[in-house]
Amino acid sequence: MTESTDLNAQQRHVLEALRPFLGHEADDLFESNGRSLRQLARFARDSSLPGCQRFVTGLALAQALLSEELGDRSVFDTPQAVADFLQLHFAGQAHESFAVLYLDARHALLAFEDLFRGTLTQTSVYPREIIKRALHHNAAGVILAHNHPSGSSDPSHADRVLTQVLRTALALVDVQVVDHLVVAGAQTLSFAQRGLL
Repeated sequence: MTESTDLNAQQRHVLEALRPFLGHEADDLFESNGRSLRQLARFARDSSLPGCQRFVTGLALAQALLSEELGDRSVFDTPQAVADFLQLHFAGQAHESFAVLYLDARHALLAFEDLFRGTLTQTSVYPREIIKRALHHNAAGVILAHNHPSGSSDPSHADRVLTQVLRTALALVDVQVVDHLVVAGAQTLSFAQRGLL
């Protein structure tokens, strides 16, 4: 069991929040995962412990709350909420995955889908599937997103090429690529803010 005197104020706060989900196992699980919520989320996603399933459900509820906020207004009104939403979605994933936020004409969120799952370092992305899903949702715009489990948010050459391919393909059906975000733990890189779109 973790001695609360060994923890800083933030860690004590996190541990208190974890106890309703994880019960008497909270202290040991928090400690064995390096006192890191990101590592604990990765462990919990793969665990069959009932407390871990409750914790994963709590993460899903937090993500749903942020999704509701993004659906109420333009994503540009709350860019930090988009980053928070994606960081929460990708938290603890040990593999790369590629997701899309579908936006209406006001750039409010219509839908979110995690479309492609890959390995530790790469994901195969199929433009045809993204176009089909954008048309299905009647989207006017999309925000592309993927994670880098390596911890570096710097976009690779392949990330830049893929973004341009998707931008060109989606423009043919009048869907704008609003941004492409790369999430690496607590870091989020925006292609739009970097001038890469």
